[in-house]
Amino acid sequence: MTEFWESSFIEKQMMWGFEPSDSAILTKDFFLEKKVKDILIPGIGYGRNAKIFHDSRINVTGIEISKTAIDLAEQNGLDIRIYRGSVTDMPFSVRLS
Repeated sequence: MTEFWESSFIEKQMMWGFEPSDSAILTKDFFLEKKVKDILIPGIGYGRNAKIFHDSRINVTGIEISKTAIDLAEQNGLDIRIYRGSVTDMPFSVRLS
């Protein structure tokens, strides 16, 4: 999977542009209404959907498998914490309620 996304971002760079998707805009509005303060975006890519949350003062953390995508996010001034790796490899603890 790493090779696929790395080669995609190398070849196509910002393949989806830098405007947020409609779903990100709707989600941002919902999060603001519910007073969400922190979010985690798996597969953050170069941050086109993260920027709208960050600009709305929601704390954003991302996880991205492609070093090129992370570099693109930084080159475009996205100043958020992005962890390099796969969400499928993250350690999760079990929480029983």
